[in-house]
Amino acid sequence: MLTSRLLVTLATLLLTLNARAETPVSAQPVSELAFFPEFSAPAEVISKQDAFLSAQISAQIESINVEVGDQVEAGDTLVELDCSIYQAQLNTQSASLGEIDVQLSLASDQYRRAKRLNEAGNLGEEGLQQRATQLEALQARRVVQEQQVKVAQISVDRCVVSAPFAGVVTERAAQLGALAAPGSPLMRLVQLADAELSARVPPTQTFVAGQMLNFDYLNRDYSAQLRVVLPVVDSRQRTQELRLTFPDQIPPPGAAGRLLWQASQPHLPAELLVRRQQGEVWKLGVMVVMDGTAVFYPTENAIEGQPFATDLPDDALIITQGRLLAREGEAVSVRGDAL
Repeated sequence: MLTSRLLVTLATLLLTLNARAETPVSAQPVSELAFFPEFSAPAEVISKQDAFLSAQISAQIESINVEVGDQVEAGDTLVELDCSIYQAQLNTQSASLGEIDVQLSLASDQYRRAKRLNEAGNLGEEGLQQRATQLEALQARRVVQEQQVKVAQISVDRCVVSAPFAGVVTERAAQLGALAAPGSPLMRLVQLADAELSARVPPTQTFVAGQMLNFDYLNRDYSAQLRVVLPVVDSRQRTQELRLTFPDQIPPPGAAGRLLWQASQPHLPAELLVRRQQGEVWKLGVMVVMDGTAVFYPTENAIEGQPFATDLPDDALIITQGRLLAREGEAVSVRGDAL
């Protein structure tokens, strides 16, 4: 009987001691652990205008006014084509328009005389209607001929290939005396001003519109301002594209380097991450001490092996040593050791 009571007493005592046992851990406040890491991503300077200029008509190349490396202004003549055939067509259409104008002038006078005769009773309605019909037919012919002249004028205008924007000639395919066909490239023109920077970064990175970053090219830093984050994730590279502008100096289009930036949010070391199950989902996060109890705090967008952003307050205690053994809701005692 005594032995049974003793066993019950010992079991109760053990349960009480276990209930009061606290797991020893080390913890540090966020303010001592957090840092602002620097990141980088490959980036390339892209010209807003980069075009292969082509002929729009079929004609022989008569003159080439620029060479590779020449800088031109918008509207400058780059290539001139033999325009004799198209000029002749324009002259023919213009002459036809002049002929119609003469006929139209005569028809207008005849209609006015016919109208006066009709009002005087010397010409019937049928005669007046005939003159009106002739006048209307000529007016319609003139509208059609005007369009023919415009078409011929467009062909003449296309005998000159002009620069659509200011830039530099980077390639030349045109050759004197060669036959230029519609759509055949003659030269490449690249705009130097207003170039943008394109970079691809992981979608876990957060940026603010107007945020200033740096572009490193040939060991020289260029200030770049974020214009937009494209709301599309590349399924193959798993990245998002950034487009940035250069408020000051602009590197040459095509320059490839690295985009450098510092995180806008405080980050914690990757080794503090632990994986815990919440419901049916496994999540990454950190173990935090709250009122002497271990609490799992999940971190969105965290990636194992990489520093992660945190929104915990500076005085929050992060379990450093013992974090893998600490369980949600378990009593812990903090030793205060450093990580």
